[in-house]
Amino acid sequence: MNHSEIKCPISVLTCPKGYPSLATFLDSDENFMVYRRFGSIQSRLLLEKQDDLRKLEEKLDQYDEHVQRTQPINLQTRDLSEEDAAPRKLLTEKIERKFCEYG
Repeated sequence: MNHSEIKCPISVLTCPKGYPSLATFLDSDENFMVYRRFGSIQSRLLLEKQDDLRKLEEKLDQYDEHVQRTQPINLQTRDLSEEDAAPRKLLTEKIERKFCEYG
C-alpha cells in the first residue's frame, strides 16, 4: 500500500511519526476517540477533594459561630473593615480554590 491509497487526512502523513501522528489520526474521526476513563482513580481523587471541602466547610461554620458570639452584626453585612473581613475572605478563597478543583 502506498501513500496515495491511504484514506487518512494528509496532516497524518506529514506530521512527525509517533505520538504526533497517532494523535492526529485519532482526531481524524469521532469513532477513534476512545480513551480510558480511569474511573476508580477519578473517584478517589474526588472523594479526597470532597473531604477537603467538608473540612473547610466545617471551619467556615466554626468561624461563623465565633463571629455570632463576638460580633454578630458582621454576619449581616459585607461592609466590613479589612481587618474584620480578612479571616472570612481568606477562608472563602481557600474554599473557592478547592471547589474549583473539585468541579
